[in-house]
Amino acid sequence: MATFTKLKKIKSVLNQIPGIKTYKDFDILIEIGFHQELGTPLTLKQLSLLGITSDATVRRYLSRLVREGMVEKFESSGDRRYVILQLSASTIRMLTDHLSRLTEHLAKHEASSKPRKN
Repeated sequence: MATFTKLKKIKSVLNQIPGIKTYKDFDILIEIGFHQELGTPLTLKQLSLLGITSDATVRRYLSRLVREGMVEKFESSGDRRYVILQLSASTIRMLTDHLSRLTEHLAKHEASSKPRKN
């Protein structure tokens, strides 16, 4: 499958994920989930320092993601000044399901686009 065909498919799958309205939403969720997978939860400050967008915009997007139940915020047990971010269990399941569907779809297209040997 050609590069841009794959990219268009990825974009169409992203557009189907409930709650993700922009690529910034997706970037924020991916960063929070990535750090969560590593076992090193992301703080609000660390998220801002990643440079996804301005601090004010990160906070605005994050507020909506929290309101919609996609992201959960907790005060750090060691230092209550820090806010720890994590994806909700339902968000993790949803993103995992969409990734599986995308991977399957791309694999099918890869297999069908390979030249057949005689």
